[in-house]
Amino acid sequence: MGASNSGQRQAQAAERQRQASIAGTQSQVNALFDSPERAAQREQFGAAMRDLFQQDLGRQKQTADRDLKFALARMGLTGGSANVDAGRELGKEYQRGVLDSERKAQGAVADLLGRDEQSRANLMALAQGGTNLTAASQQAAGALRANLEGARSSAQVQGLGDIFGSVADWRRNSQEAAERRRADTEYYGSLYSPMFGGYKP
Repeated sequence: MGASNSGQRQAQAAERQRQASIAGTQSQVNALFDSPERAAQREQFGAAMRDLFQQDLGRQKQTADRDLKFALARMGLTGGSANVDAGRELGKEYQRGVLDSERKAQGAVADLLGRDEQSRANLMALAQGGTNLTAASQQAAGALRANLEGARSSAQVQGLGDIFGSVADWRRNSQEAAERRRADTEYYGSLYSPMFGGYKP
């Protein structure tokens, strides 16, 4: 009976030690994911993504300004009401782009946070399964680095998208108009060509 009680006490003590080890490991994992350093990294990441998208928007705006100017010139609309309307639409698209870049930056930060939470959950499960403190800390540090790179790559691949759709329409219309003028010139030029006997009313 005494031996049985002693074995039970040893098993209980071992279980308490195991649970304490799990709690210590999980506490350390939480400390890494909730650290002020990680919060600062997320803020820096968000600022970097915001700058990235705003730079993309600025490049698109420069290209759109140039393309719109040439498109309107090809169509003989420079300085007219069409020019004013096109410029107004370009401004609206730019403002939407500003909002879009902020939304994309916030989305990238949310993606990073989601990756961190998934990694935290995985490490909590590993700790429950017996992963020791040293191994869990190393894996947490690796996950934090990988999550940052993964969120950055994902945001860069998605990019800001094409903001200035109206300019694409003007560019396409002007190119089509230029093609029609060229075709008309060739057609009417052939009517007056000596090869075809010149124009005969």
